[in-house]
Amino acid sequence: MNDILEKIKKRGFWTVRMHPVGFNKDRITMLSDLVEAVSKCAIELRGWDFPHFDYKSSPIRTADYVEQKLDWQHHVEIWRAYKSGQFVSISALWVDWRDQSGLWPAPSGWSPGFTLSVEDTVFHLVEIFEFAARWGRVADMGNEMIVECKMQGLKDRTLEIGRGRAGFGYHHTASVEEWVWKRKYPNAVLFSASRELAIEPAINLFELFEWDTSKDDIVGIQKELRA
Repeated sequence: MNDILEKIKKRGFWTVRMHPVGFNKDRITMLSDLVEAVSKCAIELRGWDFPHFDYKSSPIRTADYVEQKLDWQHHVEIWRAYKSGQFVSISALWVDWRDQSGLWPAPSGWSPGFTLSVEDTVFHLVEIFEFAARWGRVADMGNEMIVECKMQGLKDRTLEIGRGRAGFGYHHTASVEEWVWKRKYPNAVLFSASRELAIEPAINLFELFEWDTSKDDIVGIQKELRA
């Protein structure tokens, strides 16, 4: 894990952590059940799943968790699923690794750490909360889940919005290095309103870029994803 982790942390990256309220080291007793749970809970809304489950490579098994890592094209990521019900994903910002991608090659003048896609950020938050909704229903996870999202490598990064939308009148650039969102959610609410729960953290993150967007704006972007 350390080699991939060190690479990811050289540029911008997400850390996602979720776990039941209350610790039980053996909520899921069989490692095979953990592997199956991650594969079944993975969300695919835009051609790439979260977390990415690589069926060509079996997850690494330890006494307490299973783990998989990937370094392919602009996708550099790792995930761990623990018997306690904790799930952790650490993944690079795709835009920061275009220099090693043949599918999405870097254009002339490109450099890592320069931009953050509005759409990609909104989409990933939806993936996180929809995965959390499924994860909360695995085995005996209890009634509540802690969901924590963190993005690091923000300082001096500028928001980029896709074509077809009203552009920004000026550059929206972050002056802080990281953003953190951590909340406790009832599993029933996660399951019934996962996309709605992904709105507030998006608005909160974009505020750091001095972009005071609205719920309607975020919902409009979310609607571009699969149902």
